[in-house]
Amino acid sequence: MGNLLQELRRRNVFRVGAAYLIVGWLIVQIVETVSDPLGLPAWTEAFFIVLLLAGFPVALIFAWAFEITPEGVKKTHEVNPEASVTATTGKKLNYAIIAALVLALAYFIVERQVLHDHSEDAASDTVTAVEKADGTSIAVLPFVNMSADAEQEYFSDGISEELLNLLAKIPELRVAARTSSFQFKGQNLDIGKVAEQLNVDHVLEGSVRKANTRVRITAQLIEADSGFHLWSDTYDRELTDIFGIQDEISAAIVAALSQTLGLVPGDAPQVFAAANPAAYNEFLLGQYLIKKRTKTDIEASLMHFEKALELDPDYAPAHASLALGTYLLTRSSATYGSFTLEETLSVAEPHIERALELDPDFADAHAIKGVLLQAQYRYQEAIPYFEEALRLNPSLTDVRNWYSNTLGSIGRPTEAFEIQKAAYTIDPLSVLTLNNHLNNLRQRRRFEEMEPIIERLEQLDPVRASLFRAWILTMHRQHADATAELFRGVDLDPDQTRIRAAAANTLAAINLNEEARIVWPFPDAELVFSDPDDPARTLELAIEKYEKTPNDTDAIDDLAWAHLIAGNNKEALQWAKQSLEQLDESQRPIDYTNVIFAIDAWQRGDADDVNKYLAPIDQTIATNRDAGVDVVFMHWSTALHDFMRGNEDSAAAAMEMALSREVMFRDWMDHSYRILGMGQNPRFAAIKAEYETYIDSERLKFLQYACGEIGFTSWKPRKETCRPVAKAQSAPQ
Repeated sequence: MGNLLQELRRRNVFRVGAAYLIVGWLIVQIVETVSDPLGLPAWTEAFFIVLLLAGFPVALIFAWAFEITPEGVKKTHEVNPEASVTATTGKKLNYAIIAALVLALAYFIVERQVLHDHSEDAASDTVTAVEKADGTSIAVLPFVNMSADAEQEYFSDGISEELLNLLAKIPELRVAARTSSFQFKGQNLDIGKVAEQLNVDHVLEGSVRKANTRVRITAQLIEADSGFHLWSDTYDRELTDIFGIQDEISAAIVAALSQTLGLVPGDAPQVFAAANPAAYNEFLLGQYLIKKRTKTDIEASLMHFEKALELDPDYAPAHASLALGTYLLTRSSATYGSFTLEETLSVAEPHIERALELDPDFADAHAIKGVLLQAQYRYQEAIPYFEEALRLNPSLTDVRNWYSNTLGSIGRPTEAFEIQKAAYTIDPLSVLTLNNHLNNLRQRRRFEEMEPIIERLEQLDPVRASLFRAWILTMHRQHADATAELFRGVDLDPDQTRIRAAAANTLAAINLNEEARIVWPFPDAELVFSDPDDPARTLELAIEKYEKTPNDTDAIDDLAWAHLIAGNNKEALQWAKQSLEQLDESQRPIDYTNVIFAIDAWQRGDADDVNKYLAPIDQTIATNRDAGVDVVFMHWSTALHDFMRGNEDSAAAAMEMALSREVMFRDWMDHSYRILGMGQNPRFAAIKAEYETYIDSERLKFLQYACGEIGFTSWKPRKETCRPVAKAQSAPQ
């Protein structure tokens, strides 16, 4: 064996192997770096790895069997040992290895400091932080209200939530999110089953009895697997010391965990106490109501937050909650009210700034500040606030949902999906988290994974479950069935604006605009479902909207498009420029408003300008496609962009793909066909005609049900809408 090793060294086999591995690693790193910028296929890196691995034994065999001599390459056994130059070759290989190591080190430094996108690090760190599944974990169940007054339930809920938030700030302790743990409120379930559903190994439960100015809190910490009570205690206190009680209980729980499991946590921050119990009481009442997420409850919550601030003007949590509640009353598909964004921001922003001033370490305040920035499309500014909120309190899964949505909006879909999956892992019973996770899966057409999650959502919010079932049907091109499913959801809760808005949109997609205006829950129905054949009226409505809300980015954007549709290119460009100026600088190149500039360039015959405005949007589409996203708007946009570039074949293929995947609004098609002249192209006219035949059949199919005896309880089509059904039924068979 010794002779073999000596011979391997003499023939430089080890040196060749080392040099090969270093150079091979360097090649793989360079290929990985240049793949995306050069648009290389996804398999390129794997190909080089396999190729280099296959070449490794070949290099070693060559080093053993051959020798490089001054006369050329010869077989080793043909070279006289006394004339061998392997020692000289070895020295050269040593120099080569050193040079390769220097290059590898230099590449590593450059890649980390220059080429590496550090903006992604925070998102990765956040995912890691929230997936501490291997550490000690706990769920805080809602404490039972033992008071004589059932309406004191908000107080016991508030105590539970404050304890949860305190524990969530402790390093090495993973805490199940509030939205999931509170799903077990009022249920006498086995602790082991609860822990299994929440993926935790400890459960804290307790009770609260409040009488006049006295409160008794009992808490017990249970090991889930065995059901063993690790610790329990009872606290009798005056309500003037409620914050001290919370700190005392959380400290006792941490001590129990430390003694039993060897946990060595840091100190939990103190809760931000109100100046008096009455202010805290009003705050808890507001929190109890705002979490119900209905317009009526949110409005009622604001009165309690305002009362809390009357009693204690410097109570940061009340300022932050008042800001959030006010924003939630904005009129949008993601909120619950009817105010304009400008109106809600005028109230919300001063309160959130005050909350951050009073308590810079209050996680919720940072998160709500991020939400307000996000609502204004200031995504880059919002991100640090979400990241700071999660650093301060990793259990805030609502924040992860907001953070994920923001990353998706700035072209980072893979990170957005990973953060959202982490939120779902630790908060599997939150309606918002389930909603966002399902939406991510839907965008990737991962329907089989959606079904069990929809079943879980159906137990929590059957209306939202109807929404996702309808979307799946739409993406399977069963639009009549999808529309019927949505209206069944509306029947369950006619006051829920989200489901009504979705139902109205599906009516518009099958050319029932008049009915869509009736169902639409907001006051701008005529503009949203304007007549594509009446661009002058559309422009008039857009001007009215802008005059009412001149600082609303959406109003400015609507006005730009309305001018373009009306043929007023000069005005369209002016308003489009103003719309983009409202956005983050990094967001401006990828916003779809740039298509207005591209259309103007196309009409002028300026191909360079067309590409200048479309290229960043195309890159965003490609990034989403690489992340698995596959939605109709991506294919539709590709079709329009390729058509403007003169690539008719690829444009037609993308158009056919778009129309074979889902349905879209009539105005999308009519406006683009009219502006770009696609209707005069026989190939594209035929694609549109085939699609409209499908829409006509789906509309008739849906109306046969909606106009029938059963129909829906929340909405009935007008008589004139049902006439085609009666005509079809009376026609000879």
